[in-house]
Amino acid sequence: MAAFIVLSLGFYASFRDQAAQVNEILNRLPTAARALFSDTGNFLTPEGFLSARLYYLLLPLLLSILAIGLASSLIAKEEEQGTLEILLSRPISRSKLLAGKALAGLIIVLTVSLVAMVTAVIVCRLVKLPVAFDRIILATLLATLLALIFASIAFLVAAHGRARAASVGIATLFGIASYLVSSLDDVVRALRLPAKLLPYHYYRPGEVLVGNFNWRFASVLVGVVGLLILLSFLSFRQRDLND
Repeated sequence: MAAFIVLSLGFYASFRDQAAQVNEILNRLPTAARALFSDTGNFLTPEGFLSARLYYLLLPLLLSILAIGLASSLIAKEEEQGTLEILLSRPISRSKLLAGKALAGLIIVLTVSLVAMVTAVIVCRLVKLPVAFDRIILATLLATLLALIFASIAFLVAAHGRARAASVGIATLFGIASYLVSSLDDVVRALRLPAKLLPYHYYRPGEVLVGNFNWRFASVLVGVVGLLILLSFLSFRQRDLND
């Protein structure tokens, strides 16, 4: 994670010195292509650079890969190995078992997110990328919430009794669709309505990095994570593990 961030942000000085040439190249790209790189149309500002190079795609992608992999394996791996029945034979409820596994996965994701945040702050200082520390914290938090939504989908599918591959596949496809539809909704009018139903629509790191943190959007992401986790618990408690 740290290496990806260093490689992504490390050439900011060169980018800044060649801003005119870079701007000319970017202006030649189709609007749809530029929309896939960032949620801000200005790549040349420090905030626009940081959003395009790290927060709009790279960090959510890396965190989502980690989170989906963890969430899908928490239950599905135990079932595939035949150890889930052994765990449930102990004096522990299904809810406590699921809560313990969910907490373990959450701690790992939050730890990696913390490493990403600290790395981003350090690299920004080293390359003299002037973005406020608190804005980097909030942007990282928002990226983590987005990744947790996709992880919660994988967790729900696994808790419902589907194989690990199915939970990974469904969560991944949903994440890709959410990214594409939400990124292109300003370009394709037909996508504007469905985009509002997808989590990526509420993920706007470019706005956060310039100081406009939308707490309402963050609350939507938190609410979706909570709902998916609740559905996971209800589904797992009602399952017949003998099927």
